[in-house]
Amino acid sequence: MKKVLIQYLYIFIIVLIMLVVFTWANACEEEVKPDLPVCEELQVSTEEKPCKKGEGNINTVIKALEKLSESGTLPR
Repeated sequence: MKKVLIQYLYIFIIVLIMLVVFTWANACEEEVKPDLPVCEELQVSTEEKPCKKGEGNINTVIKALEKLSESGTLPR
């Protein structure tokens, strides 16, 4: 009986060490940067202050689809 309890104690210690190691490793991961902010008016994107261009409106999408269908890439 004593031998079984010692084995359970060893298993408990190993699991506890693994839990601490995995928790510590997850805490040290780098945080994911959020998406770049939308460019302010007349702002030029630089390495210090990067940004992404604003999303196009529906007219831009329609024009792009028309150009693709004219080129024969998309079926009519």
